[in-house]
Order: sequence, then C-alpha cells, then structure tokens
Amino acid sequence: MLSSIDLEIREGNAMRQSHAIYNEETGTLIGSLAAGEDLLLGILEQCEKYNIKAGSFQCMGSLVSLHYCIFQNRNGKLSYSQPIQEQKPAELLSGTGFIGVTEDGRPEIHFHGVLIDEHGVIRGGHFLEGGNTVAITIEFMVTAAPGAKAVRELIPGTKFSVFNFYREGA
Repeated sequence: MLSSIDLEIREGNAMRQSHAIYNEETGTLIGSLAAGEDLLLGILEQCEKYNIKAGSFQCMGSLVSLHYCIFQNRNGKLSYSQPIQEQKPAELLSGTGFIGVTEDGRPEIHFHGVLIDEHGVIRGGHFLEGGNTVAITIEFMVTAAPGAKAVRELIPGTKFSVFNFYREGA
C-alpha cells in the first residue's frame, strides 16, 4: 500500500530511472536507485546487469519504508530479532555490505545500515530483502571482486549463514 508521501515522490520523480555505470578497468560500479525501487533488490539488479557476482558496496539516501532486524542475545543465545517493518521516512546515513550468491547460485546481498528517522532517532541493523523502498534516491558504489566467488553458507551447528570467499572456478 502506497502512502501519500510515496505517491508524491513517485509523481515528482516520474522521469527518473535507476541507473549505473561500470568501469571494467577499476571494477567499480557507481549509480543511483530511483523512488519506488527496493534498496537491496535494486542494487542486486544493477550488479546483475554488469555480471558482478562478488564485491562490496556502500550507499546512502532516503527511504519511505523499512524492513530490517537487529542482532540480539536472548538468555545466552545469539539470534536476530523478528523482522521490523515500518512505513515511515528515514534517511539512510550509511549502508554497507557484500554481494555474492546462495549455495544454489541465486544472487544474495548482506547489508547493514544506519538510519535516522524524522524525529532524529538513530538506529540501524541488518536490512532484509523487500520492503526498503527508496524515497528520493539511493546513491551507491560497488567494488567488484573479479576472480572471486562469495557464497552464503550455513555455519555448521548454528542458524547463521555467512559469506565464504573462494577463487572463481574453485
């Protein structure tokens, strides 16, 4: 469901599209996501256009909806909270993460971010795919890792999946 701020931003940005340019020599992708795009899926889509399968990135911008969780210790057990979903504007002060694939080869992103809401409250966490809708823009830079393969794999004996890094073709 779109809020009135969503509609206002979408109407005001009707001509603007998400875009990026890739410098193969340096392995750098730089671009921005337009209003209405999903933060994580939008960055993944731009990486897929340039066949980037492993790399790191940073970004900043604005969001109208949030979908994230936080790391917690419950009675000596480490876990993530239940997903937090909010329909309110926030400025993404800093976002950083890694790009790779799941064990079955699907594109995957691991993203942590710090944001400030309209009341000046700063918070952050582990952002989840879907539900992080761009308000005005997200500007990002990806540093590709040619020859590397990042695969998100379960740590044996835990509920946590992490990226492990391999040489491409290994």
